[in-house]
Amino acid sequence: DDDGEFQSKFGSSDSGDDEYLGSAKDIAIEESTRKIFVSDSERDSISVFDSSENFVTSFDSFDGNDDFQNPSGLIVDNDNDMLYVVDSGNDRIVVFELVTGITCPSGTVESVDGICYVKKFGTSGSDEGEFDDPIGIAFDETNDLLYVSDTDNNRIQIFNIISGTTCPVGTQEIVDGVCFVEEFGEVGSGDGEFDSPMGIAFDAVNGLLFVADSDNDRIQAFNVDVEPPSLAPTPPVNLDAAPVSASSIILTWDEPDLAQGVPDITGYKIEYKFGTGNYIVITQNTGSKSTSFIHKGLNSENTYSYRVYAINSEGTSASSSIVSEKPRHTTTPAALTANAISPNQIKLTWLPPSETFGQEISGYEIKREVISGVYDTVGSVDDDVTTFVVSNLETDKTYTFAVSAFIGYGSTQESESASATPRDDSVDTSQEPVTSTEVEIGISTPPIKLTATVVSATQINLSWSPPVDDGNSAITGYKIQVKKDNGEFSTLVADSESTTRTYSHKNLNTNSKYTYKVFAINAAGTSEASNEFSATPKANTVQISPIGKLTIDEGKLLSFSVKLVDSSVKDVVFSLEKNPEGSKIISNTGMFSWTPSAGDGGKTHVFDVVAKKDGNTDKKEITIIVNDVMNEPVAEPEPTDEPEVLGIAPFVDESKDPQSYVDRYNNEKTYKDWFDKTYPEYE
Repeated sequence: DDDGEFQSKFGSSDSGDDEYLGSAKDIAIEESTRKIFVSDSERDSISVFDSSENFVTSFDSFDGNDDFQNPSGLIVDNDNDMLYVVDSGNDRIVVFELVTGITCPSGTVESVDGICYVKKFGTSGSDEGEFDDPIGIAFDETNDLLYVSDTDNNRIQIFNIISGTTCPVGTQEIVDGVCFVEEFGEVGSGDGEFDSPMGIAFDAVNGLLFVADSDNDRIQAFNVDVEPPSLAPTPPVNLDAAPVSASSIILTWDEPDLAQGVPDITGYKIEYKFGTGNYIVITQNTGSKSTSFIHKGLNSENTYSYRVYAINSEGTSASSSIVSEKPRHTTTPAALTANAISPNQIKLTWLPPSETFGQEISGYEIKREVISGVYDTVGSVDDDVTTFVVSNLETDKTYTFAVSAFIGYGSTQESESASATPRDDSVDTSQEPVTSTEVEIGISTPPIKLTATVVSATQINLSWSPPVDDGNSAITGYKIQVKKDNGEFSTLVADSESTTRTYSHKNLNTNSKYTYKVFAINAAGTSEASNEFSATPKANTVQISPIGKLTIDEGKLLSFSVKLVDSSVKDVVFSLEKNPEGSKIISNTGMFSWTPSAGDGGKTHVFDVVAKKDGNTDKKEITIIVNDVMNEPVAEPEPTDEPEVLGIAPFVDESKDPQSYVDRYNNEKTYKDWFDKTYPEYE
């Protein structure tokens, strides 16, 4: 209550209960229903309780077969009944729509009753819209801004959640409806710097964002500026599509009405897709006020969908409505448009029919509709003319027209009709259609050079190169499949929705073999698989066998080979740390050698042998005791030659294991006889 006195508790510590909360991480409440959502990182699930604190349901998967890994932060956008889940272990944000009843809206997928998967965004990395173990989340419902504490990247990322598909000027689209705005923070302990930021909360009254700066043991507060209203245009209206030929479609639309103070339209952005592919840009900016566009190079077997955006000096509008059409031959004049160009004139434009059955077009007949389906001829033009101006019309009266083509000894049927109404303020704003480059798109070739690198006992990092041929359609994402040991391949990532060519696969089983393959995705579909690559995470793939203490007389050679516990591990790099002067180790074989000088006699040297491979390192301490060799005193020593300190025999290859020479000496008589005869000084 208001005095902070305990009122109730709910949940359970018994793993057999439905309401079990093994490791509750965060809580969010839906205002309209007072439902309580709790993230449970032990069960990798979200539990739901009603307003009376009774267990309702829980869910741990979505979108068919996708799963949470260590879900943490939760927030509800109560204006739009959307639940945002920070899926920390997968470095992403997952979005759900909360509905009343059991029917999910079109375009969403039911997870459990009343909870519908909408989309996800984010992947592992440090670029805009990428995350490394995100934890906290907050939402500004007034400005539709989503704040995410990107913990291991030591920053806060801000996203604008929009209802359309076109991001505001100055932002970057991450996925449809999610636009990256900015980020702030870096590792450190100064103002505005972070060391593992975790929980965050937004104070809507004062416009403050509070951040729990975890490893700096403090809370930081930030003033969040709100951007001024956008002067970008509203979307184009009345978008229509019509076939021009078996490989072309024409789009037409009307310029949007602009509010006072909004700059004029300067061009249009046009996107298309076919099948279940993503939208791709045909033209980023037509740079023209023309409200028609011809898309060439199409396949007559496909149905194409289009959307158009208006552009001015302040930015780009949201998208228009979507229209779909299939290219096919036309046997009458196509794409007829009518535009009032003065108070008593209408200008008609059209395109020739694409199929004339071998006949020549000799001209066109322009007709005005008297009653539905009945026409009067108002003029004609030659075969090379596809425009006609009808004059002497009444102001504010709507007129409807059609066009026929003269072919051979007859004419075609009338075209589709078009209408316009001359007004007192009508002026000629018509322009020639913009035409696309004639390019056929297709599925890309597979990604290449896939590699998998073990970085820890539970993590493998993937990297690959893009396809050699993108099929004339930009790569929009990658699909990743994995199999464990001798199992079947399953989909790890259905669509990364990013051109990033790296992926970190975490929470793996030690000593299990993982095999991967990657597919490229473009507007035409999904490519064939890349090469396969396997890796096996181990508890420590590099472990030096114990060496212990060694003793050597001064002036004598000490040599030995550093061994690994697992002798099957290859490509290990050996080195020394704090080693005595003159000692060395061969980096690729681990062969150590040292001849202590007279000054080392009576000393004990303690130093480290280091082995490294694929980010794994092991270090073992070695102790070498050097004996101080004392000579017996003699009355009158005879002059003698100083004994020669023997080094490594000249035939020895230092990159090989010394034990191999010992084995041959002990096991091969001819080798032993040759050695004793050739090198008697080594007896």
